[in-house]
Amino acid sequence: MNILHDFSTALLQARQRKGATQEQIAWSLGISHATYNAWECGHRICPYKHVIALINYFDDEQFTRSMLRILLTLQHQMAGLNSMSGTELTTYYMKLIALLTDECADWLKSMGNG
Repeated sequence: MNILHDFSTALLQARQRKGATQEQIAWSLGISHATYNAWECGHRICPYKHVIALINYFDDEQFTRSMLRILLTLQHQMAGLNSMSGTELTTYYMKLIALLTDECADWLKSMGNG
């Protein structure tokens, strides 16, 4: 998986599905057009806060799933999990999913939606 390529491709496709220009998205996020263009051209990945803003902006399941895969891949690489066996990875990710589920449930309760 080439993270920069996958990120820029997902961004371009989501923008095209939305029918928006780079300038419109940049303005919506409060960033420069040059910054957004660098993301879409695959020169760099945006900060996490902007990933969340883009997910909200596009409101597109395909884009959200792509971002989740990319974030999981980044987390996998940063945690140095490449040397783990399949069983160890499964256990690790099942624990991660359980923690995220608990956090989401707690967050929803705090928002009065649980």
